[in-house]
Amino acid sequence: METNVLIADDSAVVRKILKDHLEASGYHVLVARDGQEALDLYHRNDIHILITDLEMPRMDGLELCWLIRAEDDQHRTFCILMTADDDIQRRIEAFDAGADEFLTKPIDMPMLRARVRAGERITRTHRVMAEMLNTDYLTGVLNRRRFMERLEQDYRLARDDGSPFSIALFDIDHFKAINDTHGHSNGDLALKRFAETCAAHVPPGGFVGRMGGEEFCMVLPAGDVESAIAKAEEVRLATSNLMVTTAEGVPFSFTVSIGMCPAQGTESVADLLARADESLYFAKNSGRNRTVVCGTGGVVVKARFYVM
Repeated sequence: METNVLIADDSAVVRKILKDHLEASGYHVLVARDGQEALDLYHRNDIHILITDLEMPRMDGLELCWLIRAEDDQHRTFCILMTADDDIQRRIEAFDAGADEFLTKPIDMPMLRARVRAGERITRTHRVMAEMLNTDYLTGVLNRRRFMERLEQDYRLARDDGSPFSIALFDIDHFKAINDTHGHSNGDLALKRFAETCAAHVPPGGFVGRMGGEEFCMVLPAGDVESAIAKAEEVRLATSNLMVTTAEGVPFSFTVSIGMCPAQGTESVADLLARADESLYFAKNSGRNRTVVCGTGGVVVKARFYVM
């Protein structure tokens, strides 16, 4: 995996020297002229190593480290601060803000490489641990805890900037019968295959998690509800076409019921999930293998798609 390094410094000369040196060592390097530009790049890229000057216009390195560490609670980015200042109190403040290492200007290039290599090792370990902590052990999608964290983040962003999204709750139909007929190991196999199907249909910016048992949830960023419905329907149709084969060579298939709700108009994440769950309940009790969307104006029937 390529290591992404972000350099933030208001000196074009320093940016070029560091960029050329690290690129010659095989790193993919992005550069920023100040802390705000660096933060924008951080939000658009998966940054492994941040190397930032302490004193910069618009946003200094101290604030940049603090903002990144506030978002990066699992320490996926290693932060190195550069400074010509040897003030001990200033360095203590930087460590408190989330810096991991210091480099003194003028930069010693062998020391720079050594610090970046150390950061790589530490970041790799943290990322493996985060993956284990965030992932459902059976299906490989997000576990409930991490899914809820990301859903809360997206909900706050949508409330602040109006970016629309919907959620879809999936529940495998007659899952108990799968376990009873084919055994729990093949029930697990069905869960894995369904999770793979969901993952294959997640739109850009979306994500999927296992909520528990045979229930999954997907966040669907979309400009309109119809686009989100179309994505959920892709999952439902793909699931109905799945054929799972047991270790004994016995094939079986299954379907999924879906309850959806757009985030707009809801009062909280809890309200959003409750409405989607109500839609899912309707889908399960009105025949299964269908999508029901929380809305207004009663229930409108359209093929196997329903609006509440």
